[in-house]
Amino acid sequence: MEQALSKDKQKKTVEWLIFAAYAVLLIVISSFHEPWYDEAEAWQMARGASLHDLLFYIPHYEGHPSLWYLILAIPAKLGVPYEIGLKSVAVLAALIYGWLLLFCSPFPKWIRYSLPFHYFLFYQYGVISRPYGLSVLCFFLMAMAFNNRNEKPWRFLLPMAFLCALSGYGIVLAGGICIAWVWDICQEKQWKIFSVGFWKDKRIWGLFLLLIVAVLIILQILPREDTYATASASTNSIVTHLLYTFFVMLPDSTVLTVLEGAAFLNRAQIQIAILLVGILLGIIMLLVILGISNRKNRHYYFIPYVLFAGFAACVYFCAHHMGMIFAFTLFWLWIALEDEERFATWKEWREKIKLQEQDQKTLGMLGKFGIALVLLMPLYWTVGASFLEVTTQYYYGRDMAKFLKETGLYQLNVMAEYDISVPDEVQKTDYDIMDYVNTEIVARPVAVLPYFEHNFCKNLNMGRDDAGYVLHIILSREENEKVMAAWKEMGAPDVIIQEMNMGLLFKGEASMADYAPVYEYGPYPNIWKAFPSKYNIMAKGYIYLRKDLLTQYGLQDLTVTEIP
Repeated sequence: MEQALSKDKQKKTVEWLIFAAYAVLLIVISSFHEPWYDEAEAWQMARGASLHDLLFYIPHYEGHPSLWYLILAIPAKLGVPYEIGLKSVAVLAALIYGWLLLFCSPFPKWIRYSLPFHYFLFYQYGVISRPYGLSVLCFFLMAMAFNNRNEKPWRFLLPMAFLCALSGYGIVLAGGICIAWVWDICQEKQWKIFSVGFWKDKRIWGLFLLLIVAVLIILQILPREDTYATASASTNSIVTHLLYTFFVMLPDSTVLTVLEGAAFLNRAQIQIAILLVGILLGIIMLLVILGISNRKNRHYYFIPYVLFAGFAACVYFCAHHMGMIFAFTLFWLWIALEDEERFATWKEWREKIKLQEQDQKTLGMLGKFGIALVLLMPLYWTVGASFLEVTTQYYYGRDMAKFLKETGLYQLNVMAEYDISVPDEVQKTDYDIMDYVNTEIVARPVAVLPYFEHNFCKNLNMGRDDAGYVLHIILSREENEKVMAAWKEMGAPDVIIQEMNMGLLFKGEASMADYAPVYEYGPYPNIWKAFPSKYNIMAKGYIYLRKDLLTQYGLQDLTVTEIP
């Protein structure tokens, strides 16, 4: 008895040491991370937008439900410094789900000890502040409540409601889980769905309420006709999308690198060879999951998985979203390993195939090798990403803000590059450039503004403090002309963030020739897994100052080369 207690105490000591190391590393790496556009955009919305806009206006253009912005609004509107307020939310969520993995999950100890350091759990959803870290926490809380879902349904439904309120992917996965649960309830009631007893069941009422919540959230994020993000054309086939999401997505989140960095699935160039390798590994992984399952729980994986894969293939998918299917897989493995009939399907297969003892040993060795690979590769990615985070600059916001504060340039008339996106197919033909102008998208200052109390960029939503963000609205030609006329009335800028089309705006009254570059930033490659991705989030750019102000502000024209 004493020996057992001693071993248990040693086990807890090891777990606490691992958790302490996890917490320290997470906080340290997070402190080095320079928040990028998506993180800054969410903070600016949370800080400046009204409650009405956060609930009923912004989600139609952002595609995310309001909960993430409402959570950020607490520190943002209370005046908590930007990086502290933003990162504290993501780090706190990561610390909680890391603790749950170490102390509450049913995984073998070597898996529990490594999972908190998984690339997606540690870096993508812990260091980088997005709503997906809170989604991971919801999955784990759902896993803990799963076995008692029929007796205490609200403990299972509540984190599922929060999962829906965090992202569209959460709605899809929660919807799949609910379909599986409804199927179980219908079987339990012998499909007497019109009976009084069926509709008096508190589980059905809970699921009905969750459905109402999900529908309201869907209506909240439903894209409007003028939403910029829905206008993106695909450069590859739907067949490629389906093959990726159904088979390659899962191994891509654990052992492969098929999609990179900021790559969207509808724009990715995927080589046939790596696609075939991914399909093979994906089939193997899905067979392993099927082998772990039994008839009582397999539909809790495959129904949500199919819905997620179909949604991702047909609607929207970016590389970092694959972490959601990994987190969902952990949720399912958690509930499967707590099931007394785990590996029931594998036992049925083994009896039918009648494997020899040597074959079973070989499969066992291959299984251990596969588990080791699935655990070690994401650890390698975490180490690589953390090293790059410490040794390189992720984004420009922090340093540019420091430069603008030290020089005082933010106090001048500041404008920034506005969007002019001419499609490649019309580059060599005659066209009216105004047909491709979008004055709504003035994106460069967004990553800088959270470090300031006010929106100093005059042509970003007219310099309004409550709108220091980009909504990605597609404006009509007439609307763009009105905005540009208002910009012109402000006068030619003293400072320009990134080169802008001055001729179109000021029509000969001012040009870029009147300005000198005084600050260079970038390029900033996206850190993806263990290396810098070839998909640059931000190319090299400059801050320009009017040449007649160079001496006054003690700055040098960076285009001038001194001759010794």
